[in-house]
Amino acid sequence: MVRRTRIIYTDSQKALMWDRWKKGESLQQIAQLFDRNHSSVQRILADSGGIRPPP
Repeated sequence: MVRRTRIIYTDSQKALMWDRWKKGESLQQIAQLFDRNHSSVQRILADSGGIRPPP
């Protein structure tokens, strides 16, 4: 298994994640946009309890 470097998502990438999540896309579908595992997206969304934080 190849270990990947940690990715730091930009604010625009996070906004895209939230938009797609709100539309009902799965974590796996969103993660494929960034060529990452769904757990990296899950971490971003779970930090605020699945509710988009205010800007």
